[in-house]
Amino acid sequence: MNPFAPQMFDGASGFPGAPWAFRRALARGEHLRFPTWGMGDALIALVGAGALSLGIGFALMAQNIDPENGWGLIIAFSAPWLVMAGWPIFATRLKGNGPKLDFGLLAPQTYLRLGFVAGIASLLLASLVAWVVMRFTGPLSSTAGDAGLNQTGVVLVLFVLMAIFGAPIVEEIAFRGMLYGALAKAHINEHLVVVITALVFALFHFEPKRFVILFVIGLIFGEVRRRTGSTSAAIVAHIVNNTPAALTILVTVLNK
Repeated sequence: MNPFAPQMFDGASGFPGAPWAFRRALARGEHLRFPTWGMGDALIALVGAGALSLGIGFALMAQNIDPENGWGLIIAFSAPWLVMAGWPIFATRLKGNGPKLDFGLLAPQTYLRLGFVAGIASLLLASLVAWVVMRFTGPLSSTAGDAGLNQTGVVLVLFVLMAIFGAPIVEEIAFRGMLYGALAKAHINEHLVVVITALVFALFHFEPKRFVILFVIGLIFGEVRRRTGSTSAAIVAHIVNNTPAALTILVTVLNK
């Protein structure tokens, strides 16, 4: 007998995981397990990624490799992803039904289109918020963006691709997948879950001047996750949001 009842999937961010993906699996007669991953796993993913980032940075510098330039940047940028996305994937496979179901990585095209529209909205709103913030703080800059402007050749192309695709996929699996799901499983109000994940998302970037901008963007990504129950929709929104800045870096460097 399947341990899940249909009423457990009411609401766009209902427990457990992603309602649409679970309903689809139930309709196909798939056997589903009760997911036992939670906040502990979210902390492992985020704290572990932060610790690995520091460790990799120190290790590179110990070898006289600049973690903000060349292949050192690529390594420093991507290495924490092994924990940030790797642990959520491992945890859902070990203690749940895998990331496709538990995080809603399977989603109908209507949800993905909503993610695209939300990505455009996040760009517009972020631009407005940035304009307001600059009135008080002066010019804004991004740590990753500044580093990207100093790259050339293959490293530049890889950095741009990582910024457009890699970072959105990894960060959304961690924040709107694992963290969002863990909070929802704890029966926290769904609107508060959106706020909490946006707050942690903004803090995790360690860019005080851009905190408000990142928080607003995180709210939009979280709302997409809440409305659709799909982390994939949030990934699409994040990709759309990151693309203009990443391509601007590429074009700026090529035109030097």
